[in-house]
Amino acid sequence: MELETKIDALFQELNFEKVSVSGTPLFLHNGLYIKITLVRGLKSYVVESADSYDKAAKNVFEDSDLYSISLNEDELIDKLRHDLLNYY
Repeated sequence: MELETKIDALFQELNFEKVSVSGTPLFLHNGLYIKITLVRGLKSYVVESADSYDKAAKNVFEDSDLYSISLNEDELIDKLRHDLLNYY
């Protein structure tokens, strides 16, 4: 399974709702709009959050965490799972 598919499945497993705001695919959980993007220059997935629909619609997100693609897939998923459960 491709890493992006595993990440998507993790968000759904943890009951993050898939939503689209201004055409941008996001996850919604506890009032936070979460965007995850692969930034090739950083060789990492970046998780960003907005605390309101209006901020998400204006693309005003705060960088939260980096998840290096140099980690093996299981380590990356485990780290992401831990952070999603504890901080979002």
